[in-house]
Amino acid sequence: MGELFNIEKVFGFCEKVCYFFTVNLLFVLSNVPVLLFLMFVGAGQIRECFPLFLLCLLPLAVSLPAVMYAMNRLIGGVETGAFRDYKKEYCRDFLKKAGLGAGQLFAILLCRTNMEFFAVQLRFVPLAAVFMLLLGVTVLVTPNLYLLASRYEMGNVQIVKTAVTLLIAKPGFTLGNVVAFALILAAFEISAGTTVLFMGSVYGFFVMFMGRDIMRNLESR
Repeated sequence: MGELFNIEKVFGFCEKVCYFFTVNLLFVLSNVPVLLFLMFVGAGQIRECFPLFLLCLLPLAVSLPAVMYAMNRLIGGVETGAFRDYKKEYCRDFLKKAGLGAGQLFAILLCRTNMEFFAVQLRFVPLAAVFMLLLGVTVLVTPNLYLLASRYEMGNVQIVKTAVTLLIAKPGFTLGNVVAFALILAAFEISAGTTVLFMGSVYGFFVMFMGRDIMRNLESR
């Protein structure tokens, strides 16, 4: 019986690992445009082709909530299958999440354009600093946006307001998200091929794991 119990534990662990990597594979397949951009255009050309790069990032607005939803079910031990969980969240409110992502990417483009205009063309440092700050907030709020989109039935305006509130009110959570993303980037620089195999699932897992207490407190209120 002891051996049988140990075998069941091993099988359970293998199932979770398989779930983890299957979700990441679905995430990678959902973001083929940005991978093609990095392969054929190159990361060094992001500055020159910034609008095209942002357009390639649009599928991330739908796939990232799907990863977070799947990782939340994995953490809770209620997963029903990687493909089923991912597909369920990917298809739910598809247009709403795509609209949320399009709005965020447009805000990033607008802030970056104005920042460079006031810093290089007009040389008005205060406004350049304001748009730099807005750009930073727009980027840093990303995990909050899609965590809320994956967990609650909310309008996009309400999601944005709540996400910005969490960004300011929970600096520890914000710092944790930044560190998680920085670790993924560092791993990508060291070994891009290996990192692609787990980057989406690992990032989604970290965000959901760190945010579980915050979400529980919000729901209790």
